[in-house]
Amino acid sequence: MKLANMKDSSAIALNETKIRAKKLFKACHQDEPSAKRRIATLMAKLGILHSDLQLKHCQQVITRELGFIDFHHCQRVLSGQAILGDDWGGLFHTKQCDTLLNHWFTGYLAARDFNAQAEGTLLLPFKKQFFVVERQDYCNALNLHIISQQVDNAGEPTILRDLVSSYANADWNAFALAMLQHKLPKV
Repeated sequence: MKLANMKDSSAIALNETKIRAKKLFKACHQDEPSAKRRIATLMAKLGILHSDLQLKHCQQVITRELGFIDFHHCQRVLSGQAILGDDWGGLFHTKQCDTLLNHWFTGYLAARDFNAQAEGTLLLPFKKQFFVVERQDYCNALNLHIISQQVDNAGEPTILRDLVSSYANADWNAFALAMLQHKLPKV
């Protein structure tokens, strides 16, 4: 999938989280065991019964699985409202990334400078930090086929290198959607 071909992607990842929460909610009410397992920890923590389950509970489970604190945090980041210094959540990091040689930075400028000097890398946000990975290794480990960015003035695709500088544009949103689809189990 080429990112430049994504149309009106401004809220596509956020809408997908809402859809997934609704599907989880429906699956729980249909007594699907896998859905009930996903929601069980939150229900126990809140001390609620199956009959008390609401959509907001399923939204909480979905957003926690994606690496966000709560639904409002997810909404803020996926709707393009986060700024440098904010917690960007853990959407772009998974356990599969742990085996890769990742370079971690506490500040964006240091991460950006490192990323600019290395060929074939990708800069990603993680909570209030940033990490740089070998782009191809990262995409292969997560089975993502999204590494192209919009076309340049000559009509050639440019390579996605920095998800922070690409924040809230079509490429970022499409990459966020791909990660969301990767992280969340099918309901």
